[in-house]
Amino acid sequence: KQELQLPSGDYQYFFRCVDAGRNSAEASSSFSVFADKQAPRVTRAYKQDALKIVTDEDAQCVYSLNNCNYVFEDGSPIIYSNPDNKRSHFAEWKSSNIYYIKCQDLYGNRPDPNKCSAVVSAIQLEQSV
Repeated sequence: KQELQLPSGDYQYFFRCVDAGRNSAEASSSFSVFADKQAPRVTRAYKQDALKIVTDEDAQCVYSLNNCNYVFEDGSPIIYSNPDNKRSHFAEWKSSNIYYIKCQDLYGNRPDPNKCSAVVSAIQLEQSV
């Protein structure tokens, strides 16, 4: 067992094992590594009794009602709609609020401290008669 921290790329590893009787076996393995360095993206935001947020990968999301310049840990949590689905989130809806949302993936990738994943506010649509 050996832990490796590899950058993105293609790799080929060669292995040789020798037992106590000096018998040996050789093999190789090829694989590709993709290192996720991007913060999750908000793919949908809408009102359905609450503010609903959908992300493109499993994420934890928070919001501020002031601006995007806040530390992730200081944000108000947006909870999961279903604990088994970490891409669907919701928060209490208040039409007068502007939600400055930041989302972090399971690897800790998140927006810069002064940036948001999304900014969401309500608009009132006028119906024509």
